[in-house]
Amino acid sequence: MKKIAVVTDSASGVDKDYMETHDVRVLPMSVIIDGVAYRDGIDATTEEIYSMLKESGEGAKTSQPTIGEFMEVYEALEADDNYEAIIAIHASSELTGTYQSSLSASEDMTKPVYVIDSRIGSYPMKQMVEHAVEARNSDRSTEEVVQDIRAMRERAQLYLLPQSFNQMRKSGRISASQSMLASVLNIHLKLKFDDGKVVIGEKLRTKKKIFNALLDRLEKHVKEDAVKTLAIVHAGNKDLTEEWKARIKERMPQVNLVIEPLVTVAGVHTGHGTVGFGFTKDQ
Repeated sequence: MKKIAVVTDSASGVDKDYMETHDVRVLPMSVIIDGVAYRDGIDATTEEIYSMLKESGEGAKTSQPTIGEFMEVYEALEADDNYEAIIAIHASSELTGTYQSSLSASEDMTKPVYVIDSRIGSYPMKQMVEHAVEARNSDRSTEEVVQDIRAMRERAQLYLLPQSFNQMRKSGRISASQSMLASVLNIHLKLKFDDGKVVIGEKLRTKKKIFNALLDRLEKHVKEDAVKTLAIVHAGNKDLTEEWKARIKERMPQVNLVIEPLVTVAGVHTGHGTVGFGFTKDQ
């Protein structure tokens, strides 16, 4: 039986075991530390990259897969008679050119290719990939599966509590004046995704206040948006993750918690020690 090929990039957080078990093509993004580029999951593991970011994170950068890498993947899938169509799911086009590169590389394909801008990254993007994988075993058409994934974009959210204002400034996420003012006034930020862009959702003067505000927001999502699964994503700070796990379990015992690393291409911009929360609202 022919099936759908699923393609994504490493901003989805799809790990090697899942990729191999479920036949998913993952194009690696690269993290550049001290001038050396490490392909995510190939040249270095997530843990190794975060360890390096902890020591030399200031000024670290990211780069996307080349169009040549995309063409190589698409040409292989075009020649493989086991696949009748391709679904490609990529990180927000507002933050990286990966989606556009994938779209350009797929133009000469004769097989149907559906390239989707997830408008997000990390765990919610991985949920879209998982939906595509699960749908391969259903009797639904490829077009229906694509429609489902595009609808998921409207229900997906990722909140981040960034650790490094300097790194956010260097990566262009906040201005130099915002970085200086935030550091001097001891301001803590909550970032969120809005139509594919990362925006500042809240600014508070103490860590306790920003923690409580986010906890209230998550509880509201669980109650009002029927969020059943919530992911805690972390950029190398497992102790803080355990603290958040205890807080959420106390307030929201009904929610299923998933704990995993924040994708490194996001952690580079927000700093080692960042913690985040990703989910997709129920329909």
